[in-house]
Amino acid sequence: MIDRIEVYIRNEEVATNQAIIIGHPISDGLTTHYCTAKETLKTERVMSEADRLALEVVQKFAGQNGLRVEVCDVSTFRGQLRARLKGIRKTPAVVVGGNRIEVQNIETLADRLKSFLEE
Repeated sequence: MIDRIEVYIRNEEVATNQAIIIGHPISDGLTTHYCTAKETLKTERVMSEADRLALEVVQKFAGQNGLRVEVCDVSTFRGQLRARLKGIRKTPAVVVGGNRIEVQNIETLADRLKSFLEE
């Protein structure tokens, strides 16, 4: 009995073109030492369009069929390890009941998921 669907996605860290200052300049009363503060770019984690669409299709399908969805981010060490153990080399990928689907076409993903439930 299949009770969950695993989705493997990748989040990438991208710069937002906003700078932030980390730390504060130190002053000894005579001079100010700015070397203790540094400016760095602010970043955010972004999912690719293909990964986002695959996740949406799986979540909708799982909701209609009463299944759980487990999302695994392969940009983390733990996610990379889980993906390697399952034989997943690229994202998006879906695992249903031990069967791996490397998503080539988002339009056919729901049909492929349905075929695994019917088995």
